[in-house]
Amino acid sequence: MWDAQERGGHIGTRKYPEPSESTKRELWRLSNGMCYLCRCELDPTTRGNLPTGMAAHITAHGDAGPRAAPAMSIDQRNSIDNLVYLCPSCHSRIDKNSGAGYSVEELLAVKERHESWTRSLRQAGSAWNVRYHHVDFVNIPRLAVLPGADEVLRVSQDIGLDPNSAFRNQGMLAGVFVKRVKPIFENWGERALDIDPDDPVEVRPGMVVSFNSPMRARNIRQARNMARISGSIRRDPHLCFAYGDRTAAIRFDPIWLTTMTSLTTLGTAEREAVTYAGLGTVVAVTEDQIQISAMVFGQPENGVNNLLHLMSNMSGKGARSVDLTRMVDSRSAREAGTRMKSTARKRVVDAVLYFDELHEQIIGPEPMEEAVFSAVAKAVPEYRRDIRVGWASLTEEALTDHGYSPTDVASHLIAAPEEQWSSFSVPRLGDLISRTGIAYALLRGVEAQCLDDLNEILTEVFRPYRGGFQLLTGNRYHKDLHNCLDKYRIYGGDLRVLYSAADEYGEGLDESVIEYWNRTGLFSSVEWEEDEARSRADEEEARRLMEGFLHGL
Repeated sequence: MWDAQERGGHIGTRKYPEPSESTKRELWRLSNGMCYLCRCELDPTTRGNLPTGMAAHITAHGDAGPRAAPAMSIDQRNSIDNLVYLCPSCHSRIDKNSGAGYSVEELLAVKERHESWTRSLRQAGSAWNVRYHHVDFVNIPRLAVLPGADEVLRVSQDIGLDPNSAFRNQGMLAGVFVKRVKPIFENWGERALDIDPDDPVEVRPGMVVSFNSPMRARNIRQARNMARISGSIRRDPHLCFAYGDRTAAIRFDPIWLTTMTSLTTLGTAEREAVTYAGLGTVVAVTEDQIQISAMVFGQPENGVNNLLHLMSNMSGKGARSVDLTRMVDSRSAREAGTRMKSTARKRVVDAVLYFDELHEQIIGPEPMEEAVFSAVAKAVPEYRRDIRVGWASLTEEALTDHGYSPTDVASHLIAAPEEQWSSFSVPRLGDLISRTGIAYALLRGVEAQCLDDLNEILTEVFRPYRGGFQLLTGNRYHKDLHNCLDKYRIYGGDLRVLYSAADEYGEGLDESVIEYWNRTGLFSSVEWEEDEARSRADEEEARRLMEGFLHGL
């Protein structure tokens, strides 16, 4: 953008750097292809009859533009936080009369409202699934309206459960039903809007929503007495948690509670927060409350539940070999799950997953890649996926370069602060390093709360998998041993195969990679994506080599 400025009695022009292409792409994604002000549909490239969108600055791009702030750096002006996507007419409108009609504060409010709304649109298209430790509530008649409910109804028919009668009247069949439907919910795939208290978005009546948060219970005495639902949230049993400036209240009919144990846990939730996950429908939105009618909810899996389940199925000898020193406080699975949920929900980390490279199932990298991608699809909600993945092998030279034993190396890798996630004990990792070759997957940008699920899924479905741990910044063993380049980017339901300038101008891009992943059907789309940081490094290296060559002439 060219900015006119007074300079010594005459008007001069000064050119300001534009926002980066990656910033513009991200802004386009946040806009959902719509103008932030009038919400008309935009096209980023076509002119013709379609409105063509443009990135517009809230605080002016130049020192003399509308809503100018000369003290603000050019990087701040071009940051995603200072940009909105507008159609040409709205762009002219906000800048008219030197921006007098729209203040910075008003445009920031417009940005927040629009991006909250578009997040809700994107999240409403996310596939819901959850790994349950226990299913506490299933309203079969209400769940039956969803496309994925056929399997639930088929289970009730197979075992002779009456889907129109309360669970408490059907004895042991309720327990059999819960056991059979848990894997169905793990692979459900129903589209739902995730109502995340850390990232509140706009909701409307009629939306199918999912939830997975610590919450409190109210009016559980009525649930114990199996009192009829009154229709008043003040009197009916419900779960609740803070959601932005509102309270989300999830009401439920107690006849669909699966066991008396569910009532015990709900009683605990009256005194302290308990994590519940499930599906429901928004029935009302008021100024201070979002009312949701529950279809299904229960307590999701967490690391402590997994450990208890593992130990309950071990022999005495196996149980004694478990290293408990790296497990979280085990006073109760509920307390640990709540604590982990509240602290890890938004924490994004890098993690490494180890595989036995000599296992017969590993012939090239493809089996590992497919196993990891499938696990990510189950463990990480679609709208939270922006994960880079690299692959490599640990070389014997790298492991022994410092003259340390395998146990010494293991202790440097996972003997770390309590907040480091790991599925290994030091002795077990040391033994693995000493007796086999190791291939690894490096995942950058995965939420910490998903690591237990990734570990459990891979343990169950892929025999060469041996375990994983979180990489820590500042730990040179982590950096030196796991410095592979990113090969893929998993973004939502799409796969991006990364390349750099050196790849493109060297041997060229291998289209068979795109064809392979398209054939698997794991992703909505598979495309090439340039790793801009690597390309810049490639170009700098090429420049350095050319300068050295010319200097030697």
